[in-house]
Amino acid sequence: MKHHKYYTTSQKERIVGLISLIAIIVVITIVLTVSFCKGEDALVKCWVMCKPENHDHTINYVHVRRTPSKNGMEVGYLDAGDWFMTDGTSADGWIRCYDIGEYGEGWVYCGYVVTEQPEVINETYVCCAPKRVACRRWIGGPQVSGSPWLTNLSTVYVYYIADGWACTNQGYIKAEYLEVSPQ
Repeated sequence: MKHHKYYTTSQKERIVGLISLIAIIVVITIVLTVSFCKGEDALVKCWVMCKPENHDHTINYVHVRRTPSKNGMEVGYLDAGDWFMTDGTSADGWIRCYDIGEYGEGWVYCGYVVTEQPEVINETYVCCAPKRVACRRWIGGPQVSGSPWLTNLSTVYVYYIADGWACTNQGYIKAEYLEVSPQ
């Protein structure tokens, strides 16, 4: 009998791989939107979608960096709902941004970028998922550490919805799993 080596992948490695895949999909979506909808040389408008309040010490703005890296020099920030122009250039999960006021240009992390203007909600919604749903740190990102899973009929406060994602007081959730609370 032949012995086969079994390679196991740790849960952490699978999560990192999944996050990388989701970031790549987000970047490709933005690049395709720019390339096919506006023409390769045109700029397209994107928006920042993050929590608008800082009551629980979470980020309520995104950093604009000189280079596409968390370690890149900070040249400014964009608040929730702010928009910027991009040509779709991306690197390592970051997207190039232009026309951002006094900062001129820089890089913004894709996990907080949407291609449609976020709809301001500011209402309590109810989870309507058939199974439990994880609240994410950013769009398509890892689960918020210490955050409970949302189950059917759990409630969350929704700030914005755009590109099929809801920005809530618990984190980011696919909007398809939420409906307005009957209150």
